[in-house]
Amino acid sequence: MTSKAYGATGPTERCRTCKGTGKITRKDKEGVAVISYGDERLAPSRTAIYIIIAVILFLALTGTLVVLFYPRTVSATSTKLRIIWAEISKNNTRLILQDTVNVKNSNYFVSYLDGINVTVQYQQKEVGKNYTEYNSSVTHPSISPRKVTPLNYSVTLDFNKDTGSDDIWTYCCLIKYSLGFQIQVNTRFSYFSNKFEFSDSMYQIANCNEVIKNPDNTCHLDLTGTGQKSDKG
Repeated sequence: MTSKAYGATGPTERCRTCKGTGKITRKDKEGVAVISYGDERLAPSRTAIYIIIAVILFLALTGTLVVLFYPRTVSATSTKLRIIWAEISKNNTRLILQDTVNVKNSNYFVSYLDGINVTVQYQQKEVGKNYTEYNSSVTHPSISPRKVTPLNYSVTLDFNKDTGSDDIWTYCCLIKYSLGFQIQVNTRFSYFSNKFEFSDSMYQIANCNEVIKNPDNTCHLDLTGTGQKSDKG
């Protein structure tokens, strides 16, 4: 119900705070503070600062996660080639090379090696290869983050007259020289759900100084400690 108040020029409404009694209750839950709409106490306190801080923290956290989890290159390079077993003659030669492959993981978390192929060429002819696959039943080699991990692989090379057995005999048995090989390394890695490949090719030298010459003009070497014999005819 509207009523006229003293000095009022129009209709007025009953006070909702005192309900027309002229008294305000002292009960905490029913008390109402009458504050002017333009009072500074009604303005949000430091809201803009809080929003800016929240945005900065969000961007910093997002950037950190991107830097940490973004997949980077995992590279593999042949760094050392060594003859660990040899049976050399002018007509037929078999060498076993040990190839040390340095795997560099540039990521911030562990990567896993899924497979590696090492192919060896001599005088532009393929003379040996080692294909290693790590399937689900085999433990994949783990590559530590931000480090270089050396892995050793052996490659068996077979030569005849057409592929340079006579040259191998000359360099290793006669003049004790070194052999040069072209090494191709293809690797496959997994990093979380990402899978990628890396290939590299380099020229490596294998020293023949440790090869021993036999009385029958052939040569041999066994650094494996297994005393294995050649099975070639």
